[in-house]
Amino acid sequence: MDVSSNLAAARSAVAYVKARVPFGASNRPADYTESYRKNHAAIEGKDPNVLDRTLGLMTAFLPLLTGANRAQQIWNEKSGNAPSDPISRFRQIAEITTRTKAGNCTEQSITAFVYLYDLGTRPLAWINMIGRDHAFVLVGMAAMSGDDPAKWGDATVVCDPWNNEAYTLPAETGASILQTKWGTSKVHAVYEVA
Repeated sequence: MDVSSNLAAARSAVAYVKARVPFGASNRPADYTESYRKNHAAIEGKDPNVLDRTLGLMTAFLPLLTGANRAQQIWNEKSGNAPSDPISRFRQIAEITTRTKAGNCTEQSITAFVYLYDLGTRPLAWINMIGRDHAFVLVGMAAMSGDDPAKWGDATVVCDPWNNEAYTLPAETGASILQTKWGTSKVHAVYEVA
């Protein structure tokens, strides 16, 4: 795939995740405001009473459903219900995330990964930042090119639904883009599909 196709796929994945994870992330303060803005009117109705208004105000806390998401993931791991196959495990996490409609960067990026995987988009890599608590997906990264952005190739695109963005990451400037954006260019490709 070329960089334009990769960027289109990444943007589509971001839109998909945002539509299915509307309550957002518990570690993104703006998601609390956005959750309230999007959801309170539906709960309060046209002529809200005190209880309706109280329930409407509670929609500001919907991103906290991320805790329910994480609790289910931990329970699956501890009880032996977590698949050992990475794709099956990603599917399980994506299903929990879309059911709770909330998740942090890990859950949102895994949901995007599964969406792209099912579309047949390749290559894909699920990435963790080193020294930063952040995860995202790379689309179009040169297969098995490791953790050095300079080796990923010029068709590489970041798909970051948590940050609501998709952007190109050319080999020559990829490390500096990550450094500027996240304060580090060190990443770890946790799982790749060629």
